[in-house]
Amino acid sequence: MKPPETEARKGVRGRKARESGGANMKRKSSMFTRTLALSAGLTLASLALIGLAFSGISYRYVVGQRRATLDSTAAVIADVASAFATESELGDWQLSIILASTSRATGAHVSVCDESGVVASTSDFDFYSGKTGFAMPEEIIGALYVNGAWRGLSDLGGYYESRRWVSAAAIKEPYGGSVLGYVFAAAERGDIGGIWKSYAVIFLIAAGIAVAAVIPASVLLSRRQSAPLSEMAEAARSFARGDLSVRVKSSGRRDEIGELAEAFNLMAEALEKAEQSRRDFVSNISHELKTPMTVIAGYAEGLLDGTIPMEDAEKYLTVIADETHRLSRLVRRMLELSRMREADLKEGSFELCEAVTRALLGLEARIGDRRLEVDLRLNENEKGEPEPLRVRGDIDSVSQVIYNILDNAVKFAREGSELGVRVWKQDKKAYVSVRDKGETIPEEDLPHIFERFHKSDRSRSLDRDGVGLGLHIVKTIIDRMGEDIWVRSRDGETEFVFSLTLAPPERKAGPEGHSS
Repeated sequence: MKPPETEARKGVRGRKARESGGANMKRKSSMFTRTLALSAGLTLASLALIGLAFSGISYRYVVGQRRATLDSTAAVIADVASAFATESELGDWQLSIILASTSRATGAHVSVCDESGVVASTSDFDFYSGKTGFAMPEEIIGALYVNGAWRGLSDLGGYYESRRWVSAAAIKEPYGGSVLGYVFAAAERGDIGGIWKSYAVIFLIAAGIAVAAVIPASVLLSRRQSAPLSEMAEAARSFARGDLSVRVKSSGRRDEIGELAEAFNLMAEALEKAEQSRRDFVSNISHELKTPMTVIAGYAEGLLDGTIPMEDAEKYLTVIADETHRLSRLVRRMLELSRMREADLKEGSFELCEAVTRALLGLEARIGDRRLEVDLRLNENEKGEPEPLRVRGDIDSVSQVIYNILDNAVKFAREGSELGVRVWKQDKKAYVSVRDKGETIPEEDLPHIFERFHKSDRSRSLDRDGVGLGLHIVKTIIDRMGEDIWVRSRDGETEFVFSLTLAPPERKAGPEGHSS
């Protein structure tokens, strides 16, 4: 049987459900949804604006074209009626036939009036049309008489049941120019609206096709944009759970999202390396502390419980003292490394050859004990004579670099061998080389030689007092100064080379104390 669910357990489960629900709500309001809504909204808004502009422009175009047709029709009929008026009546049936044919061709209703504005003939092709004899409005006839033409939206004083687009022209005598009558060409507004509606339907169909194409494209684009971001969010949650092995697939993208995915993966790799470095550090420091502490505790307990004879007490107390000093060196080096990373480097210039010479003098006793022969070359000129060489940097930090590298070389050089030290300049850089002859560092150890607590096989067998931080301190200082350091080991010869930036030449004072 399952244990009864307590109120506390229910509360925890409810809180988790709420958190899960909140996460789902947040996911629903995602970049995908916002991008899709934005794309669709912009598309629809753009189509609406284009539609409004198209509607206005197309309507004005259709109306303009129709009115131009009416103007042309009125002018042509006026010329034809002028010819008829000189030989016959404006109500002649032949003129009515011409009016009917013109009406069928243009879709306009055409009426011809005499000089007083009374309708004499129409395009209805009906000799007994009810429209003949109708008197057009006096104000329009007056305007035609004065201007020779008129256009507007009107029912012509009840001549038509509703207002129409009307263009009118005066019929003038061919030679004298006197007014013989008037022509009215009219088109229903519905005809013009029908033509415009056909354009609008075409536009709506095109807009619908565009929307149908844009929305799926927006969906695909939004998913393509948001998928890597969702993947990064999930990877970040995995990082929070302690899994640093997760990576984001960039899918070969060359855009900003691809760059972000690549940068995210680089960050993940750096975090994974940092975590691995932290674990190695804890493991190494535990090992370095465990060994001397085990020795100290074992020998101390042996002395206290009488396991170690009193005549051997001095010997084992010496071992205890040595291991205590080793612990002290380890702690001192750790504090030194911590202070070095926090302290600011003092930028200045100093004589590099002097710094190298002082470091060699500090190790003179150890060099003599191992009977090493020093081959020293300090910035030699063409004649083989040493010349001063000033460089930029923190003299204390650079001196520590030189001392640590020399100390490492003296420690691992074969007894009675040669220790090579060389200083030279090239372009705008100064270089220091320290070379010793001993055991070759394995190729697989070279990339890790500057890591904390790293000891190659030869150092584990020869360096019983070291703590594995000397070269790491060297690399830390060189990196903080923005310089480079290299190491090579081949055929029993190991060489460390590091660079420094040359200091600008000092300006000499002139005869009166002014710089020159």
